[in-house]
Parts: sequence; C-alpha cells; structure tokens
Amino acid sequence: MLPAFLAPVFLLAASLAPPLPASAGIFPPSAFSDKAAGATSAVFLKTPVGARGPALGCSAAAAVDGAESLFWNPAGLSRMASSGLSELAAGYNALLETSYTGAFAYARPLSDHRGTFGASLVYFSQSAIQGYTPRGDPSAPFTPNDVALSGAYARTFGSVHAGGALKVVRSELAGESGSTFALDFGVQAERLTDISEGALDLGAAVQNLGPALKLGSVSDPLPFKVTGGAVWHINPSVIGLLDIHAPVDADPYASLGMEFGTAFGEGMKAALRGGYNIKQERAIDGLTGLSGGFGVDLLKFRLDYAWVPLGELGTTHRVSLAFRF
Repeated sequence: MLPAFLAPVFLLAASLAPPLPASAGIFPPSAFSDKAAGATSAVFLKTPVGARGPALGCSAAAAVDGAESLFWNPAGLSRMASSGLSELAAGYNALLETSYTGAFAYARPLSDHRGTFGASLVYFSQSAIQGYTPRGDPSAPFTPNDVALSGAYARTFGSVHAGGALKVVRSELAGESGSTFALDFGVQAERLTDISEGALDLGAAVQNLGPALKLGSVSDPLPFKVTGGAVWHINPSVIGLLDIHAPVDADPYASLGMEFGTAFGEGMKAALRGGYNIKQERAIDGLTGLSGGFGVDLLKFRLDYAWVPLGELGTTHRVSLAFRF
C-alpha cells in the first residue's frame, strides 16, 4: 500500500505525465558519444544536485545514501533503514551567477525493514534571455524554467540495496512548455570483498529513462545516463571512489574522489573531500576537473559544501543541508 505522505506525489505525477508519443525517441543519433552533444532536452537533469557528490568529482553511485540518493542512485535510500530515522534534505547550486538549481528531498524508512520511500523536487531557473524572431530581430526576453518531481522506493536484500524512482519532468522555454516522465533505478552492494586491508562497495544506476520531451514542434530525448561505481574502504577514516559514466550525449568518462572522515564527539563527524572529473577537465579550459569540499554532522543535522571551478566560466558553490528525525 502506498504511504499517505507519498500519495500527493504520485497523484500529481499522474496528472502531469503525458501519454507516450508513438514517435518519441529515447536515444539521439550517435548516442553515447560526443557527436550527440546538444541533442538532449531537460539539460537541468544533468546538473549535479547536493554538495557531497560534486565535491567527490560526482563519484557517488556506490557511496550515496540518505534522501539525496533520489538524485544519484535510488538504491541508497534503503541504507537509511538501519537507523529508522526519516531525513529531509535541501540543496542550492549557484551556477555562474546567471542561474540556479534548488532541490528538496524527503525519505522515510518503513517499519519492520519493509523498505524506504522517498520524494523529491528539483527546480531550475536562470536570468532572462533575450529572444529573437526567425528573422533575427529582437523580441521579448524570456526566462527558462524546469522542474522534476519524483517518488521512489528502495529495499535491502542481504548486503544488496535496490531501488527505483518515477519522475515527472516539465520544461518551459520561450513561450513553449512540455512534460514527460522518466524512470531511475539502481543497485548498491556493500562489503563485497576485501582488497588489501579495505572492503569494496559497488553500485550502478540508470537515470532518465523515458520518452522524449516535446516543446512546441521540437521533440528531443532526455539525458539518459548509466553509471557504475566503486568505493574502497582504505581504512576506517578514508575511502577512495571511482565512477564510470556513460551519458547518452557524450563519450564515456571517469571520475575519482577521496574522503577523509573523523568523529569528534558523540553524534558529531567531519569530512574533507576532493575529486577529479575527467569530463569537466576535457570540456572546459582552466582549473577544471578538480573539486573539493567538506561535510559536518552535528547530532541530527548535516551540512555539506562543494567548490567546483569551471575555468574561465567561473566557480560554482554548492550547499546542502539535511535533518534526520
């Protein structure tokens, strides 16, 4: 039975989701290569949400847990079951001083280890853009807006976590609007094997699997993506992370991350993070690819921050907050 707190999410999803068009394409031509760059819609779905993942170079498929799992790998929701605590998370990304992304996520473990439900909202907006007519004459400015609403469920089977999410995506651009839906699903496996002195976790996620988004007379595929990742527990305080990303509109690439964590009191922890993302390094000049940040847990609160330079385009700052109750 669907929990009462998620019923409004799925009712709204059902009302917004359009019927699947017969001609809707899931993949663009030359999929999974740089030749497909610019061929997808709803590009805000490609923007990393939260702060821990970006600080680690976006290496999160096997490491993410809690409510933010809705944005990276829904399987991570089930890792909350052992605590029995619900979590409410919020994130804000300032993107090059002209646009921003806001995100909210809520996750709730069910009693008797029957799984974890979650819901999320991601909103993207940017400054007004000058419009032009087909003849090249200036027209009224417009402000792009995008939103994605998700509902998810995850459950643990032994040492394996599995989860899935249904999302509704809506975009508005230059007086045109359109909606579609998409599926995310993933798995995580903890402590699979030992390498030297550390255990290995594995994870995989599929995101944005769904029909094309149509704006006016133009229909473009969603930014489908497959990610596989590993976490090496080097020692109780240090983990190393590696993810392999296969987006539908770019060549596959890798990302690396490392996190140093320590406890400094009961219920209090701190972590320093660093990462390297090969896609960012090869796509933009300057000090790109590198990232860093920190996280602080204070009893039931968690604060995360990420610093992600984008070369001559500037630097993005990402902040996320979470509360467990």
